[in-house]
Amino acid sequence: MEHLKGLQALLVRPIQPDGHGDEILSAKLIAEGALLHHFPVMKITPLESSLNQDLISHYILNLFLYDRAIFVSRAATFFVVDWLKRNSDLMPQVLPVGPRYYAVGKTTATELKKYNVDAELPECEFSSEGLLGLTSLQRLAGEKILIFSGVGGRQLLPDQLRSRGAVVSQCELYHRKISTDYTRNINDLLYSNKLGVVIIHSGELLAHLVSQIPGEGLNKLKKLPLLVPSERVSLLAKNMGFQYIICAPSALAEDIISVLSGWCSNQR
Repeated sequence: MEHLKGLQALLVRPIQPDGHGDEILSAKLIAEGALLHHFPVMKITPLESSLNQDLISHYILNLFLYDRAIFVSRAATFFVVDWLKRNSDLMPQVLPVGPRYYAVGKTTATELKKYNVDAELPECEFSSEGLLGLTSLQRLAGEKILIFSGVGGRQLLPDQLRSRGAVVSQCELYHRKISTDYTRNINDLLYSNKLGVVIIHSGELLAHLVSQIPGEGLNKLKKLPLLVPSERVSLLAKNMGFQYIICAPSALAEDIISVLSGWCSNQR
């Protein structure tokens, strides 16, 4: 049954570095009858300077020395595995046995599983907060932890791990940069008055989207239903003036589809 039949949805998540978009969510939206407009407002690009590459090589080659390794995203997994493939003369194309591995979310854990890594992850809240709630990350005195991530972003995870006694290093692998490739498409879609919902996966994506919509278009955007993956992003959206927010329990495709289908049913 097509629960979302006729619904026009805007998805702004970036294309992943492996060349794929959010194919699971996209496929499910289309299968449920939605008309999907995927217009990314962010690009994920690798850190390519010689200094950055030297640092990345140092961290990966010494990964076996760490007690725990945390992958914060699917992109982080991709870039580490890509390094292993390009440097097979320095290190086997596998992640070393020894560290205890963690993933912030299910998609990241699924990617790691492809390389024979069973990563621990939260049961339901797939976020830094959820990861920090794991029993195995409560007492960390003297433990060495390596976090694979992008440049910048929230510092909650490393800060909290340090407060619990861990010695934390961060291996930054990629930039998240605003993309304006689809600015005109997004504004044209807003002024068509046919858009039914906007799907946002993070506060950063929301900020990038808002920055590309001037004048009356921004007023139109803030009146549209906005689907977000957490109470934290919901609060950010409210503070930005969004009037109608639908909050899913997580960014998982099944949670987004479930909440969106329920919302659509109530609108009919």
